[in-house]
Amino acid sequence: MIPSKTIPRHCNFPIFWNTLLVSKKTKTILKGMIPIIGVALVLILFSLLANQPGLTGEIFAKILGVMFTPIFMECSLAFLGLTALLWVNHVRLKAEGDDYVTLEIEDESDDPRS
Repeated sequence: MIPSKTIPRHCNFPIFWNTLLVSKKTKTILKGMIPIIGVALVLILFSLLANQPGLTGEIFAKILGVMFTPIFMECSLAFLGLTALLWVNHVRLKAEGDDYVTLEIEDESDDPRS
């Protein structure tokens, strides 16, 4: 298949994203993977900083220790999940707009059953 658009070499991410030669389904899946990868990178960053020598390592080791205790693990991962959910919603609202839907309500006086 010959692509109809050529990707310029000096393009930034939004322009590149619009000219990406993949299907709409693939773009949707990639957009959904971004928050999951973001949360995973935060956890990897914390674990890497916990292995640093000195005060930095002690602070992040303590954070990871509290974060992965049985009671706080659910809360901390729920917080990261909620943050990812709000992030996805923000991106969706930014892309689609915050249009309101009006609900049509029929007038009850026109009802022939009354």
